[in-house]
Amino acid sequence: MMDILRKLYRRKPLSDQEARQAFEEIMTGQTDPIQLGAFLALMASRPPTVEELMGAAAAMRRFVIAVQAPPEVIDTCGAGGANSKIFNVSTTAAIVAAACGVTVAKHGNQAVTSRSGSADVLRELGVNIQAPVDIQERCLREVQLAFCYAPQHHPAMKHVADARKALGFPTIFNLIGPLTNPAGAKRQLVGVPTPDLVPLVAQALWRLGAQRIMVACGHDPEAGLMCELSISGPTDLCLYESDEMKKLTLNPVDVGLATSPSHTLEISSPRQSADMILDVLKGGRGPARDIVLLNSAAALWVGMKAKTMSHGIKLAAEAIDSGRARTTLQKLVDITNAA
Repeated sequence: MMDILRKLYRRKPLSDQEARQAFEEIMTGQTDPIQLGAFLALMASRPPTVEELMGAAAAMRRFVIAVQAPPEVIDTCGAGGANSKIFNVSTTAAIVAAACGVTVAKHGNQAVTSRSGSADVLRELGVNIQAPVDIQERCLREVQLAFCYAPQHHPAMKHVADARKALGFPTIFNLIGPLTNPAGAKRQLVGVPTPDLVPLVAQALWRLGAQRIMVACGHDPEAGLMCELSISGPTDLCLYESDEMKKLTLNPVDVGLATSPSHTLEISSPRQSADMILDVLKGGRGPARDIVLLNSAAALWVGMKAKTMSHGIKLAAEAIDSGRARTTLQKLVDITNAA
């Protein structure tokens, strides 16, 4: 670790092997707490390289408690770190995508930099977020949706919990969380907090074996950047499919959605987020529905249910308006609490 710290102090990137060795040492509790804090701070002082992300993710995958899932399973886990004030969009998109027939292993945690993490809001909605693995696998079979609570699947993360909390700012662990889905998802929709991370995370996922990827960073004239596809401004996207990478910018008007300011999506607590999600699933109209439709369409594209974003928006709207999305959530609540 001292050799790695010296290299990082000199502003030199780590190779994937060096990153893997460092994270394996951290994951096994061998790192001195002061050195661990220094390592995380130095890594956070600049964007990571693709090799660093790959090495870190490979180390974390080694210690994951896995969930058995079909090969077509997807994830909608975001990286966080954008100090989000809006409701849990990617969690809602996971519910809607599952209602459309896509199997979703939603990987997530409690809030660190946002006002409501996926674990926080799902608990408010009545989901048992700590359901055992066999119940999660049943959910995937019967509901096509399961929640994979990060601390439950990554017990080795206990070695970094105190350091992350003490530092109080996003670290590389925010980025490698979406790269370490417990169900081994090879189709992923990932939101990242800055545009420069969009191609980096996409390339890392691709080189780690992903098959279909969309990485997004949304722009908002009021709030800045967000880890979602935005209805307040353009979204930087990086898509991987058929061994080809595409970079593009998507505006909400391009897919028939109105532009809306982000303050209409803001919440102050997980309870408020849950209430907004329920309103959307009950058919409520407005900006919250629009951003859910947009992000659900992205999940449906990743899950190969929608050929285009416009097609995905139509499918998502049908799943909401028919009541299927609301039923999907209720089934998730029922099964996870029957354990």
